[in-house]
Amino acid sequence: VGEEQGFDPLAFAETFDARWLREAELKHGRVCMVAAVGFAAQQFVTFPGFTPTPNANEAIYSAEPAGWAALLFLAGFIESSSYGGKITMLDMFEGKRDPGNFEFGSGFLKGKSDKEVYDMKLKELNNGRLAMMAIGGMIHHNFVVQGPLFPLIPEGWTAPAAWVTPD
Repeated sequence: VGEEQGFDPLAFAETFDARWLREAELKHGRVCMVAAVGFAAQQFVTFPGFTPTPNANEAIYSAEPAGWAALLFLAGFIESSSYGGKITMLDMFEGKRDPGNFEFGSGFLKGKSDKEVYDMKLKELNNGRLAMMAIGGMIHHNFVVQGPLFPLIPEGWTAPAAWVTPD
């Protein structure tokens, strides 16, 4: 899936296993899809026990240490358990596992033709690539306007001083 065989201008595939690179791309894309939704929702939804912070860039500074600990523990647990303890690129594909296939949600592909499965995988890959760009844009938007994501252009906002040309 991906159809970009031969496109490797930095020659990563000569150094790294292509399956590991695809696994990383899929995982980062999936994380960014969830992050983009969470970044937008941050302004309107707050988990119990956390301080409401409309600007998602500032939310990391308002979280309590216990919240950070819970988040890090959960992320570490998911990461280590999803590979069955095999987390290096040298051993993670023992057993002939396909990159990105954790058998999570694969029931939705049952009964679909090979073409339909291929199309769904390609859509996931492309949506993940878009989400990686989107979350970067959202973060930088908040830096530029020095405020939350919505409204996109805050009332009374003026460009940063470096952007203003002298009259």
